[in-house]
Amino acid sequence: MTPPPRQDAYWETPGALHASDPLTPSQCWALATTQSVGRLGFFREGLLDIFPVNFFVLDERMYFRTRADGVIATSHLEHAAFQIDHTDATTQSGWTILVNGPAARVDDPDTLTILWGKAAEEPWAPGLRDLFFELTAVQVRGRRLRTAR
Repeated sequence: MTPPPRQDAYWETPGALHASDPLTPSQCWALATTQSVGRLGFFREGLLDIFPVNFFVLDERMYFRTRADGVIATSHLEHAAFQIDHTDATTQSGWTILVNGPAARVDDPDTLTILWGKAAEEPWAPGLRDLFFELTAVQVRGRRLRTAR
């Protein structure tokens, strides 16, 4: 019986007509700043939840706003993941970034002043979203996908 592949092995094995190139953490952060919507993943009540959220990057940290009484704010986020993708169906290319680390409520008044002063997209979700969270990266990895030449 063949042992199961390493978890990261799938990142290294693109389809026959496609190629996959790793991104450095610096490249990942640069690409992340070009997007405003990603997906936050975390465990809640024994299940994996994934929520789309508006975000922005500041000093290699990810910030997003949520409701104080919402699922995200009332969950344990010490083991969170954040994924950002960009795809181009015409060229069958794109990239994906995965950031792992804890997400915590931002309480520092000086940091909050900076965050509220940042020009960023309003959250798409309805309701008052006035609670900032910061995801601190423990691991940043990504891949650029393209057609093979």
